Amino acid sequence: MTLDSFIEKRNSSRIFRVISHILFWVVLFSSSYYLIQTSLDAYKETPLSYLTPLRNMLGLAFVFYPLMYLLIPQFLEKKRLLFFIISFLFLVLFYIIVEAIGEKMVFYLCDSCSIMAKEKNPDYLSVIQKSIGDNILFKASNFGLFFNLFSSLVLPIAIKSSLGYYQVYIKNLQLEKEKVQLELNFLKAQVNPHFLFNTLNNLYGLIIHKRIDTSAETVTRLSDFMRYSLENAHKKEIKLSEEIKLIKNYIELESLRLNYTKVSFTTNIDKTSVSIPPLLFIPLIENAFKYNVDKKDTTIILNLEINNNVLNFTIHNAFDDNQSKNIVGGLGLINLKKRLILYFSDKFVYNVVIENSVYKVYLKLDLK
Repeated sequence: MTLDSFIEKRNSSRIFRVISHILFWVVLFSSSYYLIQTSLDAYKETPLSYLTPLRNMLGLAFVFYPLMYLLIPQFLEKKRLLFFIISFLFLVLFYIIVEAIGEKMVFYLCDSCSIMAKEKNPDYLSVIQKSIGDNILFKASNFGLFFNLFSSLVLPIAIKSSLGYYQVYIKNLQLEKEKVQLELNFLKAQVNPHFLFNTLNNLYGLIIHKRIDTSAETVTRLSDFMRYSLENAHKKEIKLSEEIKLIKNYIELESLRLNYTKVSFTTNIDKTSVSIPPLLFIPLIENAFKYNVDKKDTTIILNLEINNNVLNFTIHNAFDDNQSKNIVGGLGLINLKKRLILYFSDKFVYNVVIENSVYKVYLKLDLK
């Protein structure tokens, strides 16, 4: 079970959450018991070997749960600092009282414990045998008790805080993913009609000029492209071979409206089984065709390479210098950057270079 699935199951199931808490306290008790058994402490020869870890565990639980589930959410997180301090002091006082009563009961009910304490540490036993009030005052003035309490609280608080932080992180990541998906759907709703309109116009021209074979091929390519977009856009990843097929169809469809510009698409892949997020390259390719200057001696160059699980994609196209702001800041490219961050975190490089009226895009992905 992965950490994500564990936290998700823990948050969605009350029983699973309770079991995880019980498991933590069992592990804590077992650790304390094991340390006593493997030490030279005289406790291991009496019921104190398990009564002491049990008493410490219960006392710690009496402080931890009110602190984490009541005091911090109700006072500290709401910046009611004075109420938090006062409540925490009362909680510590309650811990001292429970500790004093529990310790006194152990030695009252356990004769062998009293005998051991009388032989090994009579001063300690004489303090315990005093009244409850004296025991409480003694413990309240004992710095070691507070140090033991606060040091023991570090671990459960750290685990609780880490799980809470990770839960918030996963939730924010999921919200960001949903946001990007909504933006991607909006982008598709915006791009597909524009792309479809151009393709249908080109198809109409082919039919008028009675280019039947090319018309049939265009309909097939358009059908494949639309089917791919509808069926795979929501997926987290798709096989690279399928994405390359989509790119080729897209290029052929967009090339119908070009008069002079040539299109070159080359691939050099050492591993065909890799997968990538669907429609990842389409915004870049769509951008290149949209802003390309269609004149003689111009070429849209696309190159896709994979070597040792590192993907490099480059695309060059000529453009009008007056449109550079539109090219760089389009909605499709903004969505692309968000998707790259979402799916690849810091394992990608995305650079744009504008040089001599040529727009060059370099995209590098670490697929490991």
